[in-house]
Amino acid sequence: MLYVQLKKTLYGTLQAALLFWQLLSKTLMEWVFKLNEYDPCVANKIINGTQCTIVWHVDDLKILHVEKKVMERVISDLSKVFRQEISLMTTRSKVLEYLGMTLDYTSKGKVKFSMHEYIDAGRLALGYERTVQDACSITFVQ
Repeated sequence: MLYVQLKKTLYGTLQAALLFWQLLSKTLMEWVFKLNEYDPCVANKIINGTQCTIVWHVDDLKILHVEKKVMERVISDLSKVFRQEISLMTTRSKVLEYLGMTLDYTSKGKVKFSMHEYIDAGRLALGYERTVQDACSITFVQ
């Protein structure tokens, strides 16, 4: 048996996720964001008279604000703190993938959520073929 002592946290471990949450939460609170009392992975701050929301799951963040400049500034500030070891990947689009969901902002004032690609990938991985009986009913056949 081999034992090692790590100098840094190992990505994918519970400890790494907890340490990232602690660092991100501390950083956002220093920037006067307020953590949501019901979900500690949601932080809000009023910037330029409008709410800026940061939602995250482990190390996947979603930043929302009506002004693109505000989101760019938040991303820039986060990059200064978290870009030490890795490069941050950003996606700016009216349709984006986030945690297995497709978020579609193409209709003004609305957002559409879907998981078709995620479900199809799981179905194919399990060896199921898809037959559509009607617009609302899907049957999986092996």
